[in-house]
Formats: sequence, C-alpha cells, structure tokens
Amino acid sequence: MPEGKDNTKKSPGESFGEMVREFGNALGEIFKDPKVKEKAQEFARSTGEAVQTFTDEFKEEEVKQKLKQAGKAAKEFGEKAAKKFGASKEECSRKSDFEMGIEKAVHWGEHIAARKDNHSGSTRVQRLVSYNVAIVWSFILLIFFNFFRQYIAYYHYEMAEGVGQWIREPLLSTEFGTVLPILNIALILSILGNGILIVLDRYLLRQGISIVLHVFSLAVILSFLRVFPFNFDLVPFSNAAQVLRIIATIIFIAIAIGLIVGIIVRIVRIVITTIRLET
Repeated sequence: MPEGKDNTKKSPGESFGEMVREFGNALGEIFKDPKVKEKAQEFARSTGEAVQTFTDEFKEEEVKQKLKQAGKAAKEFGEKAAKKFGASKEECSRKSDFEMGIEKAVHWGEHIAARKDNHSGSTRVQRLVSYNVAIVWSFILLIFFNFFRQYIAYYHYEMAEGVGQWIREPLLSTEFGTVLPILNIALILSILGNGILIVLDRYLLRQGISIVLHVFSLAVILSFLRVFPFNFDLVPFSNAAQVLRIIATIIFIAIAIGLIVGIIVRIVRIVITTIRLET
C-alpha cells in the first residue's frame, strides 16, 4: 500500500459530503468569490450529514450504486460544460447570435417570398374567375333583355269559366326600347373588355377598361332614371306603384353614385401609378 494514502474506509455519506465540498471549492474558484465557497462548503457539510443519516437505513452497496450514477451524470455535465465554454464566452455568444440572426432573416425572407407568390397567384386566379363570370353574366343579360324581357312581369292567378290560369303582365313598358341600345352596347363592351383582360391582365389596362365599363354602365342607369320604362300601375295593391317607383329610383341612384366613385378611384390610381413610373 503506498505511503500517504488514507486507508480509512469512508462511508457513502462522508464520500458524498467530500465530493460536494470539492464542488463548492470549484465554484469558489470559478467565481472568485469567497462567500460562494463558504456557502458551498456549508451546504456540503449539511448535505453530507443528511446523506449519512439517510444511508444508515439502507444497504451500503445500494447507496454506492446510486452515488456512482450521480457521479457519472456530474462527469458528463462537466465535459459538456467544458466543451461549450472552451472558447471565450463573448466569442461563443457573438457567433451564436449572428448565426441565429442570419437564419431568422433567411427564414423570414423565404416566408415573405412564399406568401407573395401565393398571394400573386391567388389574386391572379381570382381575377380570371371574375373575368369569366362577368362574361357569362353579360351574355345571359344580353340574351334575356333582347328575347325574354316579357318575363319581367306581374304574375297572378285567375279563374275564367271554371278554368284557372296564370296571367302575366309585363312590367317593362314600350319605352324600354329607347334604353335597350345603350344597354346592349354596355353588355357587349363588358364581354370584350373582360375577354381582353383574360389575355392581357395588366394593371393600367385593367383600370382603363374598368373606367370605360363604369362610364357605359352609368349611362345605362341614367337612361333608366330618365325614361323610367316600368309600368308598376299593373300591381293591384294600394300605393304599390308609388312605393315601387320610389324604391327603384333609390336603387338606381345608389348604383349611379357607386359607379361615379369607382370611376374617380380608378382615375386616381392611374394618375398615381403613372407618376411613380415616371419618377
């Protein structure tokens, strides 16, 4: 047995207390703070006594195994800490922050680009759908007002000689013929304009076509207000003709105001876009 070695067998509690005291001394050296060392040693003494009392009630071999596991975990922690802080703390922190910042910037840029592409693609699809819907709807109105406008009528059921039948009385008067030409022009322009936008979907072109279509739609509305080709007197309810006339007039005026606002907004957009392109 080599000289200088202490052969006194130490209990697990004493071994654990000594280990904790050494850990406390190490902390004191790291932080260069005597108070930390003192507190750690005080903690070690009290912990060693507690462990000694605790181990008296268990088999010594079982406690040794538990302490070995704890020692192994402490060793692994120490190795990882040494590896982590091998370089200067400031240098590691700076490198970490820089790398994290770059990664966040890249991810943010990719996210924004993906959202922009998705938004551009989705709005393009939405516009194409709206163009096609406008064309189909214009075709339907064009056919309906030219060939089936008599079905805009007041319907009522009457009995004659024991036989019942539905009576249809058209609400559009003969004066509707004076409005029909401008209505046809507006619907045909809508079909052509939206067809052009399906092929050439450009911002300024879109705004220009929208202005033209709004102007002709406004002309149709003003024609309806001027001529008012409706025959509401056929409706046999009290004051129905007067009420329906007022309602129709309010609706047409509201549509006209909306069209005027739309024209002004699109003109402003064209002016602003043109100024930006020139600067």
